[in-house]
Amino acid sequence: MSLQAILAKIENDGKNQADQIIQSARKEQEEALLQVKTRLKNKFPKDSERIRNKTEITSVQLKSHAIRDMEKALLSHRRKIVDSVISDSVKKISSAPDYLELITGLLKNCDLDGTVEVEICADDKGRITSEFLKKNSTDKSKFVLAEQFHNDHGGILMRAGDISLNATLSMISELNHDTMVMELSRLLPLDGQEG
Repeated sequence: MSLQAILAKIENDGKNQADQIIQSARKEQEEALLQVKTRLKNKFPKDSERIRNKTEITSVQLKSHAIRDMEKALLSHRRKIVDSVISDSVKKISSAPDYLELITGLLKNCDLDGTVEVEICADDKGRITSEFLKKNSTDKSKFVLAEQFHNDHGGILMRAGDISLNATLSMISELNHDTMVMELSRLLPLDGQEG
């Protein structure tokens, strides 16, 4: 065999071997790509499902928080309305036609003995007089008008020695506040309803 034939055979064998190596490498590359694609294909739905589930859970939580915040805001707003109504009512009660009957009832329910000083507000000066108190006195309790006035919108403070009873309208409403709030809240229309 001539040198040229040997070189041509070596070159041809080298070329064939290189082609086989390249084909083998391409086949390995295609298999590797196919494995990666398959892995990604299998992983994507799982990741996608996990992300979708997490998004749904977060959405439900956010919606729940938003509803809770709106309910708190609504309750707070309703409470302010009711508190305002109670406060306005306390101010108006002293000008009601049966106001003196209320005061008479308070005096009759007084369980203090002896001389009882009755403190009134300045606005009641002409209505709750010494004569009015004397008329409502009993054998047990003698009501006398105090020299000083209390700062409330109505009602009375009763004092016998070191013991005092606060029967001002604000105190009465404060003691019954929760009951009145519940009663008035029932009368308020719910959001979206007409009253």
